[in-house]
Amino acid sequence: MKLVKVTYDSGIPLIGSIAFGIIDRGTDLIQVRPTSICNHRCLYCSTNSNNPDMHPANFMVECNYLLDYVNEVAKYKSVPIECNLDSVGEVMTYPDIVNLVKGLCSNPLVKRISMQSNGSLLTPNMIKKLEKAGLNQINLSINTLDEELAKKLSGIEHYNLKKILNIAEKISKSNIELLLAPVWIPKVNEMEELITLAKELNAKIGIQKYEVYKYSRKIKTKPLTYWKFYDQLKKWEKEFNYKLILTRQDMGIKKCKSLPLKFKKNEVVKLEVKAPGWWRNQMHAVGRNRVVSVNGCKASPGDLVNVKIVETKNNIYVGNLF
Repeated sequence: MKLVKVTYDSGIPLIGSIAFGIIDRGTDLIQVRPTSICNHRCLYCSTNSNNPDMHPANFMVECNYLLDYVNEVAKYKSVPIECNLDSVGEVMTYPDIVNLVKGLCSNPLVKRISMQSNGSLLTPNMIKKLEKAGLNQINLSINTLDEELAKKLSGIEHYNLKKILNIAEKISKSNIELLLAPVWIPKVNEMEELITLAKELNAKIGIQKYEVYKYSRKIKTKPLTYWKFYDQLKKWEKEFNYKLILTRQDMGIKKCKSLPLKFKKNEVVKLEVKAPGWWRNQMHAVGRNRVVSVNGCKASPGDLVNVKIVETKNNIYVGNLF
């Protein structure tokens, strides 16, 4: 699998791709994606990560380049922001993660730093480093307390549940807030045991609904409707006397102005190809200081191509060759 390093000199903007850079969804929380690399092959993965047949390239962003972009986005939004370090893969595969957290913490426009992780690359020493660097919260993906099921769901035989549970305890005893973030897969894993664990650790828990997408990995079970999902969460809240339905207000997230869209849907534009895309048969091309994922493109870097923009939501741009 090819690794594309996105640097100042690459000429690739950090807004527009779902695989790397910054995603702004119109709130004071921005998603900061330093890498697309993943060390798991979770059976329920919505992005089908760590699959070279689907994703022939991975991306890693230069730390200072990413920090500069965060600063520009924060200045535009004109409110103190939270930076959520997340990924289509696993954030902890990013080798410069501590310096990234330090850099964000030193920015007066950044009020809070949170991070998604499957926990497998976290160690007690790394937790101390991240705590010292200024990380405020870790959203830890843990889906079961059954060792064999945990291995199966992670897609890797060497998954060590005992280690993850130890890491969860270490986080809970640090100054980093812990949120357990399981995916509830009906008829596969049980949430009651994880709710109990959250209570024991005095941690928040944000139960996620299993979803099926066109290119996601799929488990043979029918996803719940949103009504059934939230109805069950309400029942568990009463049973366990514990907060399970987390709103934007609970997470301290507020609406604010979004970055302006640089392209319109169905607009045809000429773009310069810069790098492979994240998906198969796709290239990243740039224009108007944005990067666009161009489907069905086999052009070479430096080529100019005509592209019809088909997706623009949240400044994530997808186009087709025209």
